[in-house]
Amino acid sequence: MAAVEVTDGITVEAGRARTRRRVLVGVGLAVVFTLPFWAGAYPVSIATMIGFHSILALGLVLLTGLAGQVSLGQAMFYGMGAYISALLTVRVGLPSWPSIFLAAAATGIIAAGVGFVILRLRGIIVAGVTLTVNLIFYYLIMSMGSVTGGATGMIGIPRLVYPGNLPYTAFIFLLVWLVVLALLVFSRNVVNSRSGRALRVLNVLSGGSEDTAQVLGINTMKYKVSAFVVAAVFASIGGSLYAHYTRVIEPSTFHVQLSVIVAIMVIVGGVTTPWGAVIGATVMICITEILRAVAPIVLGGPTGAYELVAYGVVLVATLLFLPEGVYSLPKRLKRRRRASR
Repeated sequence: MAAVEVTDGITVEAGRARTRRRVLVGVGLAVVFTLPFWAGAYPVSIATMIGFHSILALGLVLLTGLAGQVSLGQAMFYGMGAYISALLTVRVGLPSWPSIFLAAAATGIIAAGVGFVILRLRGIIVAGVTLTVNLIFYYLIMSMGSVTGGATGMIGIPRLVYPGNLPYTAFIFLLVWLVVLALLVFSRNVVNSRSGRALRVLNVLSGGSEDTAQVLGINTMKYKVSAFVVAAVFASIGGSLYAHYTRVIEPSTFHVQLSVIVAIMVIVGGVTTPWGAVIGATVMICITEILRAVAPIVLGGPTGAYELVAYGVVLVATLLFLPEGVYSLPKRLKRRRRASR
């Protein structure tokens, strides 16, 4: 009888926790999707940038958190989406919407070829190789001035065609966050799918093993390359939207530093959950904006060096005190309250 009561209590508590989570998610979505109608231009622009970085980080959560492949090449695929879409619209004259999908398809094909070569390697060396490929992409864009505009970049990228009377910035904000929501749902479905279970088996970072996966009959190369391609397509979509949002792109936007920052976002937010991508992007972008507002007044001079120091401090603090990321903070606080009773 006591066991039944305990079980019922646990079930009721779990149901309440699910309800609380759903309410929080609902309130959060309501706040986000109504932001352009009650907030000023600055908060909307910051939230838009959080959305772009969330798209990048979501791909890395699937690749690193689920498949266990450490990559520092997300900025490259972000740049591919931006440049391919820009070239198709500016140089070829294609409409903007088809260009986004064509850029995503082209990026996915390139990522499949790159991943098939790189992912034959194992361990941290994959991160080093993807970083090197990102650098190659950066210098390739810089050197192809007649096509990409070189160091000065490309200008005059057309806006996305859209119906309605919304300001363009508000439309892009809503579009970006709709994409974030769609990719969140997709990522959660992947995590809970058969493919997600297979990826967890070969995830060395969470105690899995590629050798064990092969013994179980899992085609490890297929799943690793698939995760790599999905992460690249996520980044490409974000890059294309970014190009048509800013209407100006330059190589420095897609430098290796962005790949490193996205990796930090994932670690800070929580690498094992898609929600960690959004949380990490929010934390890091907010820190950046606070520093840009405060540092010139307090410390003087440009803020770039201070931003890098802040990223390092946040990363070290997260690894020391929240190794599972900020996403795990409520659970840790709940455990501490129970332990203190």
